[in-house]
Parts: sequence; structure tokens; C-alpha cells
Amino acid sequence: MMRAPVWFNTANVITLLRVPLVLPGAWFLWRGDHKWLGLGFVAAAALTDLLDGLVARATGRITDFGKTWDPVADKIATLLVGVVLVFKYGVPWWILAAAAARDLAIVLGAVFAIKKIRRVLPSIFLGKVAAAAIVVYGLAAIVAPSWSGTRVLLWAAAALIPVSAAGYLVELVKALRTAHNGQT
Repeated sequence: MMRAPVWFNTANVITLLRVPLVLPGAWFLWRGDHKWLGLGFVAAAALTDLLDGLVARATGRITDFGKTWDPVADKIATLLVGVVLVFKYGVPWWILAAAAARDLAIVLGAVFAIKKIRRVLPSIFLGKVAAAAIVVYGLAAIVAPSWSGTRVLLWAAAALIPVSAAGYLVELVKALRTAHNGQT
């Protein structure tokens, strides 16, 4: 009997579904004539982000694969939908640029940590809060662009991006110090 690869578990399969779900979502949002269908696909993709972590913790199957590919899938999904939001729904380009710059910094920090201390660092709560704020703002930009609260959501997301980036930097520095002091 063939054994499944070490990375193959329910949580990681859920993670890998995120991009195939967001692709049609971004397409339908771009077209505009089936905006609600697009939002449905994007919501399903977002649900995978919630479920994969819950399933991994519940089953005790937290893997380096999951800790690596979950944020990668998030970043791909955010970038795809973000581009649609900028070019189709009038979202300011700078919010996408700020989110992309933060995400690039996180990826580079993660690669550095893997090479330097051979550890995959997990996502942090502040990063999840920032991602949620970006998603809520994006949703508001699609369904209620002229609502005054949409602008408030934009600025809340914008404020959380550098705060979460700083949180990731703090976690990287702590991990490097711990590794340097011989504690793993």
C-alpha cells in the first residue's frame, strides 16, 4: 500500500484549495456581471484560511508545509483580488502596494529564518487582524464604495499593515536571538 507524503493531510489540502477558489472569484469580480458569484468564490477561499488552521490544531497536524504554504496562498489570493480591486473597483493603488511590500518583507524574513535558524516561523495574530481588515475593506469597496464607513475601513487597514509588519519583525528578531543563545 502506498503511503501519502508527509505533508499530505486534511489541513494542507484545505490550504491548497485557496488559490483554485480565488482564481474564478477574481475573474468574476473582474467581469463585474457576476460580482456576487465572484464574492462567493472569494468567501470560500477566505473560509479555507480559517479552516486549515482549525483543522491542523484540532488534529495535531501542524506542519512546516502548512506554516509555509498557508501564508503563501494568502499572499497569492490577496494579490489577485487586490489587482482586481485597484483596476476595477477604484481601490487606491497604494494600499495594494503597502500590503504587497509588507508581504514581500514577511516572505523574505521567513526565507532568512529558514536559512539562518532552520525554523519556519508561524503567522502572528496581528498579521491575521491586518489581513482581516484588508478583506473587510475590500468587501466594502465592492459592495458599498460610497458608504462613509468604507473610507474608515481603508484607513484602519492602512494603519494595521505597518503595525503587523513591525510585529513580524519583532518575532523574527526574537527567534534569531533565541537561536543565537542556543535555545530552540
